[in-house]
Amino acid sequence: MKTWVKMALKLLLAVGIIAFLVYKTPEGFLDTLLKANRYWILAALVLYGIHIFANAWRWWILLRAQKIDCSLWLANSLTMQSFFFSLVLPGGAIGGDLVRVGFLTSRIPKGRKFDGGFTILIDRFTGMIGIFALTLGMLPLVWGTISSVNGVMQQFIYVLLAGSAVGIAASFVVFNHRLLEKISLYRKLCEFGDRITHGTYSKVTDALDSYSSCRKEVAICILASIVLVNLVLGVEAWCVATAVTGQMQPFLVVLAAITIGNIAGLLPTTQSGVGTRDLFVIPILQAGGMTYDAALAVSLTITAIIILYNLSGGLFFILTPGKKKESADG
Repeated sequence: MKTWVKMALKLLLAVGIIAFLVYKTPEGFLDTLLKANRYWILAALVLYGIHIFANAWRWWILLRAQKIDCSLWLANSLTMQSFFFSLVLPGGAIGGDLVRVGFLTSRIPKGRKFDGGFTILIDRFTGMIGIFALTLGMLPLVWGTISSVNGVMQQFIYVLLAGSAVGIAASFVVFNHRLLEKISLYRKLCEFGDRITHGTYSKVTDALDSYSSCRKEVAICILASIVLVNLVLGVEAWCVATAVTGQMQPFLVVLAAITIGNIAGLLPTTQSGVGTRDLFVIPILQAGGMTYDAALAVSLTITAIIILYNLSGGLFFILTPGKKKESADG
């Protein structure tokens, strides 16, 4: 009951944020939205589909690196299903990933279930490294726009940027934990963590060690996250911005808005980041010279595309068979 109450509160918060944003100028927003160029919106829809497929392909690379039998079609289907359940189940993105773990482990031998589930954690981790790296990499080019955001949102943006830097540092710790274990204090903390988790820490670090032989695949996944996932999302958002405003917008400003907005969307505040993302996208677009009506129309159109694709993941849930692959020992 508590879980569902939390989900209901998140949905109410998302609806409340959207309603508040639209309430400021309902007529201007609708007028701007209705004038949007449909061809550019269609291009944005196609690009968002490419973004989702890139997510599935990235995960499939990790599955192959761990020699887990899963076709690219199934990886894409399970990824779509995870997006669907991240929208309709409590827990947001984490809930969607847990569903993906369940669906995957029901299709692989018993002895590989932990390894299979761990690929989803690594996939999520490489995805976050990609978006953090892109954000910090383009920051010098868009700092003038970011620093000109008005009000308290500027401070929140700074917090997200600081969190991105911390995330990059954490990735070094994760993939180089054996080097850090040479430090006495770190080693003692690890031993303490192992005791209170009944060996879970050792199991996780052993799983991480299995990726030391496939660093190339991990690097490819991070690169795919930067280029095929987040840069493609930037182009998708730019297409929406062009559709709404009727003129070419500064690509880096749009990229900064959607990338920082997506980092905010990772926070467990609303389902799939709806509303939370818009709170960050709109002021950055305004700081880049866009009117509030246009920025609102751009942000909510992107949100609508995300919701549309997430809901379409339910079709993959219906159409994908749930056949379980048994282990050799039954």
